[in-house]
Amino acid sequence: MSSSQVLEIAIGLIFVYLLVSTVSSGIKEVIARLFDTRAKTLESAIGNMLADPNNTVTNDILQNHVIAGTVQIGNKPSYISSRNFALSLFDFIAPPKQGQSRSMEDLKAGVGKLPAAAQKTVLGLLESAQGDVELARQRVENWYDDAMERVSGVYKRRSQIYIAVLGLVLCSVLNADSLMIARELWNDQALRSAVVVQAEERANKAQASGACNDVLKCTTDSIRAAEVPPIGWARDGVRGIPEGWEWPWKIVGILISSIAVAMGAPFWFDLLNKVVNLRLTGSPPPDSRLPTRK
Repeated sequence: MSSSQVLEIAIGLIFVYLLVSTVSSGIKEVIARLFDTRAKTLESAIGNMLADPNNTVTNDILQNHVIAGTVQIGNKPSYISSRNFALSLFDFIAPPKQGQSRSMEDLKAGVGKLPAAAQKTVLGLLESAQGDVELARQRVENWYDDAMERVSGVYKRRSQIYIAVLGLVLCSVLNADSLMIARELWNDQALRSAVVVQAEERANKAQASGACNDVLKCTTDSIRAAEVPPIGWARDGVRGIPEGWEWPWKIVGILISSIAVAMGAPFWFDLLNKVVNLRLTGSPPPDSRLPTRK
């Protein structure tokens, strides 16, 4: 087995993983939009910050014009900047008075509108500002950023689980069996060459246009260009339905693909470009300055 052939098979596998993981991510995004999971997660996170189980205070803050003005009427925000949150919180506990600037005494007096647990937290942040309203706002922004960082980590882990489940379903439906794909690419030079050409075209486009800022768009372009992916079911042959002892290997191959897909499209996008560049670069020529043996 030549090193070039190994690289071509690796490129084919990575390309398939990229395609399936992109589809999984796309389906996950559609589901997230249908069920508005980002907005609900954000609302729940703010409710936890304010110790507001019924979201009474949370809804009042979200309805503030500073936040409500960033989304369409009737929709809830899926993202709130720390500054907008702090301003909305201050407007809730100490509504602005016409012709008067908000003082630290106004803020401390209005903290009682918050749930008991949140009162202690916010009051502590106000006290640490030592009478400076602007510094108090920055303290609240930092509190919000810390909370959102934890929520973001939880959301990403949850998303990876969804993508892993979707990947398993897609790999089963599409017959994306890693063992089968590797075997077919090994035995079919024409198929291997066709897949490698598609992968190289994708890599060349990325190099010509610079860094890819929109991974989803870039990988979607790869899907549209994928005319000969080594996946799918057939009535017979390599892609046919397995019989008897072949089933365990089919299950193992699909599980390998599912685990790979769970790593996400950005990972395979970067790895594809690196492996393709490695293949295009090849081995360096010998140094002509070195003496040769006769």
